[in-house]
Amino acid sequence: MLEDLEARVAALEASQADYRAVLAAVNALGANQREHGLRLTAVETRLGTVDTRLATVETELADFRTETRGRFRSVDVQLAEIKDLIIGRRNGL
Repeated sequence: MLEDLEARVAALEASQADYRAVLAAVNALGANQREHGLRLTAVETRLGTVDTRLATVETELADFRTETRGRFRSVDVQLAEIKDLIIGRRNGL
């Protein structure tokens, strides 16, 4: 009977050790998940910053393109005026 009790106590202790091992593994997994969550949040934050910067660059590029097109139109107009003046002088105007 004493041996039976000792065997049962040993089995309970072994079971408790298994439970502690499983609990430690679950806690480690939870810590790992929290770390990954923090890193993902940091990446999402940086990605948001990059998105904002990209939108700014796109806007600035569109503005520059519009301004450049306007300048080319102005140069075209001035070139046409110069051409008209040259042709007018050739024709004696």
